[in-house]
Amino acid sequence: MVIKLRRYYGDEQVTKSVMEVFLEDEEKPRLKCEAREARFREYRETFPGASRYCLPVGRWRLKPGCSEFGTMTLRVTRCPGHRCVLLGWDAFRQWREGMVCMGVVVSQEAPAEERIIEGGMEVYGRLERLVYEAFGKGEEMWVEISNEL
Repeated sequence: MVIKLRRYYGDEQVTKSVMEVFLEDEEKPRLKCEAREARFREYRETFPGASRYCLPVGRWRLKPGCSEFGTMTLRVTRCPGHRCVLLGWDAFRQWREGMVCMGVVVSQEAPAEERIIEGGMEVYGRLERLVYEAFGKGEEMWVEISNEL
């Protein structure tokens, strides 16, 4: 399984991405949604306070495990400046430090800086079913992050 985060907007508060989920050897994404992370900063090496920013660009291993969201929550276990970043959702906030929040955009016509997401619980449920499928097939799980700002 590969989750691709293609960032299209970032500022001092939030980072916005299109998220696509591919199972092994598939060319079309099984899930396409929006993702939100903490404030934007482009970096590849750790620095003091890096955990308060979005994840660095690159390819990072994902591992499933138990969390407040369910028994198969994906997490980025280790990358520069971060430990245990969850892929989840929040009913009240657009983003949280230490988490990649997912959902669907309310209005695609809105300018990038004004786009908000909702429906995170439903999107997370779809992702969780894909995680179970990939886990059952013995697939490795990765997140690939790119900046297209």
